[in-house]
Amino acid sequence: MKTVAGALFTAVNFVYAAIFGGPIDGSSWDVKVKQDGFFHWGTKKETLVFHGGKLVVAGAVSQGYSPTLYQASSEENGTAFAAILDEPSRDAIEWSGRVVGDRIAGVVIVRERDGRVVRYAFTGERKAG
Repeated sequence: MKTVAGALFTAVNFVYAAIFGGPIDGSSWDVKVKQDGFFHWGTKKETLVFHGGKLVVAGAVSQGYSPTLYQASSEENGTAFAAILDEPSRDAIEWSGRVVGDRIAGVVIVRERDGRVVRYAFTGERKAG
């Protein structure tokens, strides 16, 4: 029963985001993405745009990923969000995180087609202008 309720809740959130946008719809974010692990020191800059119920990840679009529907929900201490970039010929990329004021943070999980999973963390702030 919990699974059915969870699936229904997720479906309602996706429909809401697609029709009305979510609590973070219309916002853009500059983030730094860093691979988890001791031997991964470098960061990559990325831009996230929430618009019209879809998440646009600028670097992913340049690699052939399409904007995707995202799920967002207002909570006591911010807004939680999640989205999956899923193209048939590419690795699935899951973005999830939390927006609090003008700050954003979360994780990116890349599920490679060979079964390997790579985890990244990201932090950033609302894009100026």
